[in-house]
This record gives sequence, C-alpha cells and structure tokens, in this order.
Amino acid sequence: MNKKMKLISMILAVLVASAFAAGCGGTGSVAESSAAPTVITTTPTGEPSAAATPEPTATPEPTPEPTPEVTTSLAQLQAKEGYMAPKSLDGIDPLNDKVVALTFDDGPHPENTPKLLDILKENDAVATFFMVGTNAAEYPDIVKRVYDEGHEIGTHSWDHKDLMKLSLDEIMTNQYGKANDAIEAATGLRALIDRPPYGSMSEDMAEQIGREQILWSVDPNDWKKENRDPDTVYDHVVNGTPDGGYVQDGAIVLSHDIHATTVDAYDRIIKALKDEGYKFVTVTQMMQIAEIRGKDIEYRFGHAPTAAEAAESGSESSAPAGE
Repeated sequence: MNKKMKLISMILAVLVASAFAAGCGGTGSVAESSAAPTVITTTPTGEPSAAATPEPTATPEPTPEPTPEVTTSLAQLQAKEGYMAPKSLDGIDPLNDKVVALTFDDGPHPENTPKLLDILKENDAVATFFMVGTNAAEYPDIVKRVYDEGHEIGTHSWDHKDLMKLSLDEIMTNQYGKANDAIEAATGLRALIDRPPYGSMSEDMAEQIGREQILWSVDPNDWKKENRDPDTVYDHVVNGTPDGGYVQDGAIVLSHDIHATTVDAYDRIIKALKDEGYKFVTVTQMMQIAEIRGKDIEYRFGHAPTAAEAAESGSESSAPAGE
C-alpha cells in the first residue's frame, strides 16, 4: 500500500511540474508571441494630407472681350484721359440702319430715373442723359447706375441757367465745369458732351467752348403742364407735331426724366419705334453716324441726315459732270 501511494505521488509531481513549465516559458509566452502594435498616423486638423489631396489646378483667367474701337476724325470724340469714351458703332450699319437717339434732360430724379432705367433695360435700348449738376451731386448712385448700364451722360449746366447770359469763364467753370465735377465724383470720369439749358447757345459761343453743343430735332414739349400726360407725350413723340418736329432716321429726341408722365410714356414709345424699325443709339454714336453719312458736324449738333439723304448725296457727288 505504501509503495502504491509513493508511486501515485511521484506521478502527480511529474504532471504538476510539466504543466508549470508549459505555462511559464518557451515560445508560447505572451510577451514573445504578441504582434507589434499597429502605428496609426494622423494629419493635423485643417491641413489635408498631401498624399490624399492633389495639388489644386490653377483656373485660367477669362480673356476679356476687346473693347470695340471708335474710328472718327471728330476732335470732340477722340479718347481723352479722364473722360468717358464715346460709344462705338459695333452692331450698327450707319449707312442703312434707321437710327434714333433718345435724350433725357434735367435729372437724375430719385424715383423717375431708376424707373426709366428699368424700362430701357427691359426694352434693350440705350439713351443719353444730360444731367443738371445739382441733381448729379445729390444722387450719385443713380448717376453711376446710368453709366454702368451702358448709357451716355452729358452735362446740362450746374443749375439750369441760361448760358448765353454768362461769360465763357462762368460757363466753363461754374456751369459745365461744376456739373462735370459731380459726374466725375459719381463715375470716376468726366462727360464729353454738353447740352445748354433751353438750347440757348450761339454758334460763336459754342465755338469758343470748343466742343459741339448737343441740341435736338424732336421736342414733344413734355415739360409743359398741359402736356404732362403719358398719352400726350406718346403721341407727340411717335406721331410728332408741327412745332415739335417728327421722328425720322437720324433724329435726336428731347425729353425730361424729371416728369413721371414722361417716364410712364416711354415703354410704349420705345416699343412703337422698334415696330417702325428703329435702332436706338447714343449721341456720340449719332455724331459718328452723321459724319459717315456726310454731314458737316457744326458746333451746334441736332440730328444726322437720313440714310436715304446720305445715299442721294453720295450718288450726286459721284455723278458724271453734265448730268
């Protein structure tokens, strides 16, 4: 019995020793068999990884469309530093198109002029605004909008005095000069053209001023109280009057954007003239058209010849002697 017990004890001892050796050493230990830890790299916030984000491709600058050149021998329309450029005849056939220039005096007006600009934009029409300096100084944002939307600006004196009662120095300094100061303050540029209040300007004084004074060929008398009605203004422009004249090819139409009744008539007026085949041009465009059509541009400019008159004049000048 004692021998059996000793044998069993020896067997148990061997088994315990083997189990201990297997758990504590050899290639099975945790320290030696564990895989190396995974290293995770991160990119700081706000700085995308160069490997993940490609270098941005530079967007080429758009090529600006070239400004159409103005070709004219008229001294007044030559490019001058600090002055608004005359409008080119791009898109106009001066010898064949029927053209009319719409002009508006005495503004800008805080309500009527923006409304008129909306009407012109909706009808894809251009116009020329002869501005009184006091109003231009008071409403510079409207002056800038007129210019930015592609219309033309001219001076109409500082405070609407009869210029023929003033000296040349007073005209140039206190009337046209001050009005141009206000226009320049609003747009950064001065105007090339002038219109004397009431059309009061002699040929001699205009020549002393040194640039053409812009008059008109059609006056609907929209400024008269008895005519301050949209239907009357429409009729006087589209159908004409014996004392105010009639719209024809080459005409310059006088109106006043300080009167709501005038502005209210102009959507219909523009549509009616378009239906008659007219294209709308600015005053500097009309001056160039007149030059091309053979008109001698004088110091008081009020209209261009019609295309038909230009063609007739051209054929007469080229006719053989004796015919």
